[in-house]
Amino acid sequence: LSFMFMIICIENQIRHDLLREMLPPKALRKIKKGQTCVEKYNVATVFFSDIVGYTAMSAEMSAIQVMKMLNEFYTEVDKIATKHKVCKIQTIGDAYMVTGGVPDRCLGPEGAKKVALFAIETIELAKDFRTSDGAKVIIRGGINSGPLVAGVVGTKRPQYTVFGDTVNDAARMESTSEKMRIQCTDITYRLLRDSATHVFDIESKGGVEVKGKGIMKTWFINGATEKSKKHQSTLIEIEGSTDDNCGDIHLYDDL
Repeated sequence: LSFMFMIICIENQIRHDLLREMLPPKALRKIKKGQTCVEKYNVATVFFSDIVGYTAMSAEMSAIQVMKMLNEFYTEVDKIATKHKVCKIQTIGDAYMVTGGVPDRCLGPEGAKKVALFAIETIELAKDFRTSDGAKVIIRGGINSGPLVAGVVGTKRPQYTVFGDTVNDAARMESTSEKMRIQCTDITYRLLRDSATHVFDIESKGGVEVKGKGIMKTWFINGATEKSKKHQSTLIEIEGSTDDNCGDIHLYDDL
């Protein structure tokens, strides 16, 4: 009996560890209590990327080779996501999606900065990356910021995901981007411009025709440099003198 009890305990721990990897802690607690997990975020940042030419690559490679390529590349991307403290939402085929400011709330510029730094490093990874079979991976990325809703969908293999027009526009930024480049909306550009810790190298792409939106002003993120500690301290002091009760991103609700 003691052996069976130990096996059950181990299985329960494994199940708990898997759920902890799939769901944020707050969402996991609600699910365990049988509660619905839905939260609104005033400003968050969403990133999408995909592999350019993936359909053609898949036609030339075996299914096992495709899976091996995706696993090798996205395992490295996962490490970058952990480094920059962004939340990996999902991978669908060759697409990769992360968020900043969700589920861990932060000011708009901070969430945008985390996602942008993640995106820049992911592009750098792709430049030199080769799979064990020698395959090169070429990606493109898109970023958008704004309000969204996040929550857990389903009870069988529950999935934490995000919804809203902000997410849709992030996907459009990716689909209209260029090889090995990161395209962002004007909202994200404005948030990055207000970063307290980094100066971003951003160039205007001009107007882009976006389905259902018409012409949108977009930008390419080329890189970032960290500000001096003295400059950061000055900015933090200035920001600290504003309303300490601004709470969740209300400072940027006019975006």
